[in-house]
Amino acid sequence: MGYRLSVCIPNYNRPGRLERLVRGFAGQIVQGGMEREVEICIRDDCSPASPSAIIENIKREFPGAAILYERNRQNMGMDYNFLHSVRMAGGRYVWIVGNDDMPESGALRKIMGITGAGGYGEPDIIVTFDSYGYDGAFVGTVYPLGGGVQNAVLFDTSDKGQFHGLVMAAKDNSALFGFLSNVVFKRKRWLEHGDMFEDKMSSIFIQVYMNMQTLVEGAKYLYVPEKIIVNFLDDGTNQTLDRTYRIAAGLYDAMDYFFRGEERGRIEENVVDIFMAGRLLELPDTDSRRKKVDSFVSERMDMLRQYYVRCADRGDFFKGKPVVVYGAGKFGHAAVRNLLRHKAEIIGICDADKRKQGNSIQGIRIFGFGRLEAEYRKHKGCIVVVANNAHLVQIIKVLRSSGISRIAVIT
Repeated sequence: MGYRLSVCIPNYNRPGRLERLVRGFAGQIVQGGMEREVEICIRDDCSPASPSAIIENIKREFPGAAILYERNRQNMGMDYNFLHSVRMAGGRYVWIVGNDDMPESGALRKIMGITGAGGYGEPDIIVTFDSYGYDGAFVGTVYPLGGGVQNAVLFDTSDKGQFHGLVMAAKDNSALFGFLSNVVFKRKRWLEHGDMFEDKMSSIFIQVYMNMQTLVEGAKYLYVPEKIIVNFLDDGTNQTLDRTYRIAAGLYDAMDYFFRGEERGRIEENVVDIFMAGRLLELPDTDSRRKKVDSFVSERMDMLRQYYVRCADRGDFFKGKPVVVYGAGKFGHAAVRNLLRHKAEIIGICDADKRKQGNSIQGIRIFGFGRLEAEYRKHKGCIVVVANNAHLVQIIKVLRSSGISRIAVIT
């Protein structure tokens, strides 16, 4: 009888975090007496410094834990490594975990309980998870289906109505597998798909295609509010312009592959749009990536094309102009700093959160929407800079319906 669960770790660089992760899993296996139930499969994508010595040390420290290790002869890319970490595994279920994440305390025991004789009919699983900064500070809990769901919910996607219900319930990209580490799935379903998505091997989201195809063909999708993973938010990798592009393009193409009509609209709004960033428009007009961005059909992208002000143009656009910043969160702080560098005359900051109103950012007062409208009409040539990522589309619609037409986006 084989393993019930394979923990697959597609690795590249970050040896210290890999060591922390593997040691954490090995400890849970040995302490929980799960040596015959769980294996760890590590596939290294030809990191500049091989982690083999780290793995051998952990094997000696936890001799009862099954730890498999393979290293690609050359760098093959994220999708290849995701897929082949699963192919080297032998468990009935697979849990792919990014090398910079960490299992929650008791995570493996929780999964054993869910995949056992619990009445769910061997489901595929998705769970809530906590996000932390690299400094260890708690950021928040992510609920893929939104609303802080407190009960397990089972969707049988072989029923079209239930499939539709799942799609319409999605509130985060992780609900459709855009985040690796919160999904446990049946390995045989990936093997059944074979090389079906060979042309998606540069998407960085091969797991989305594999798991979504499983749902399209019919599967038990179990949402579980228990938390099994601690997600450490990226330390800068996702902040590069190229990575911003790859995430946006990858999720957009996956959405376009699987969804149409009302379902596509919901996935666009709740899953994909958040990654449609104005900075994508910083790509040179002749760049092939820019041509791809220009092909995106999205209400949010239409607004960004209309209102985003490129970095190179901001000096002439804002210098000496009266500006109200809409948004007093982290994007608002960034917008204020950027506008002050470009010598804009910031006359106020608007935010719908009454708890923020009356406070200030760099000495600039925060007020409500009524004051924004008054300031806009009072100051000739006033520009409203929208500095809110999550609600950008809704805010611009409200501004336009109030007769505010001089709008800009810079963050």
